[in-house]
Amino acid sequence: MENVQVSIIIKALNEQENIARCIESCLKETESLKAEIILVDSLSTDSTVEIAKKYPIKVVQFVNQADIGCGAAPQLGYQHSKGDFIYLIDGDMELCEGFLNKAIEFLQDNSKVAGVAGKLVDTRFSSREDERRAALYNKMTTVKNEKHLGGGGLYRKAAIESVGYFSHSGLNSREEFELGARLLSNSWLLKRLHVNSVMHTGHEEGNIQRLCRLWKNGRLYSSGGLLKTAFGKPWFNLCVMHLWYLFLPLLINLFLLLALVVSSFFVNVTFGSGLLLFGCGWLFIFVVFSIKKKSAEESFNSLLTWNVGCTALVVSLFKKIEKPRLHIESKIYLCDQPNYCKHKKV
Repeated sequence: MENVQVSIIIKALNEQENIARCIESCLKETESLKAEIILVDSLSTDSTVEIAKKYPIKVVQFVNQADIGCGAAPQLGYQHSKGDFIYLIDGDMELCEGFLNKAIEFLQDNSKVAGVAGKLVDTRFSSREDERRAALYNKMTTVKNEKHLGGGGLYRKAAIESVGYFSHSGLNSREEFELGARLLSNSWLLKRLHVNSVMHTGHEEGNIQRLCRLWKNGRLYSSGGLLKTAFGKPWFNLCVMHLWYLFLPLLINLFLLLALVVSSFFVNVTFGSGLLLFGCGWLFIFVVFSIKKKSAEESFNSLLTWNVGCTALVVSLFKKIEKPRLHIESKIYLCDQPNYCKHKKV
């Protein structure tokens, strides 16, 4: 397909419950456009690919399990894309009516803007993170400057080409922030419109379940990888500021330890009493947070998230981070019409 105006890249892993709605929403929103839809499947074990093959789209699959990752999936889709604009969306999302045209128009009218997103609308609220995000979007009444386009967005391909690659294939999370940081450091702008862009289904889980899932699938370890890959680059400071809440528990622990060391010069501090005083320090912080947030539960969830994230950050600093790969081995199913696919390996 030549002269493609927009390429929509859908990331999917075991999304059989949602993928049909996602694809259909993308097809509907591109009816009046010269567009292509690329579904990137991370070797799903359910019926995601079989469902996707029923639609006139391109289905791209990883060949090697070791290549799969949150950062690798967008990059794999990007290497097969031909559009002047690239829209990134997850398989558990649906494009809201009219947003894509508004986003394309906005980029055409604003040459300094690399990417634009809108409001993400959660269809269910299972965690404090969902509620916090919804509250922020509900307050939006004007176009907002952004540091990254979390939740999907439309990018100008020329801007992406100017910063080398679309998505860092070595990152298992925070890939959208890493892209945003590279774009901002290269004098591009990112914007969020005060209109709905996608409907998001998401995981049905609580805060602790969410932390356990992110720890298990390795996404919490992306913070160290983000810092290591940005070290010495113009966007390193942006990454440090982005992760401020992970450094805070480390600073608090160092302060409490320093206080114990200093106090040991004046009074006899045993190991047991030291632990007690250390715990009292965190209890004081918990009480202050509870008063500020007007919720002991929210205070506990915040402190737990910060400390778990801080631990993952320290551990991940010792993990190897691969360089971004500009080509990932894949196989393609070309679905030129419903219920008909041709297969080839590239």
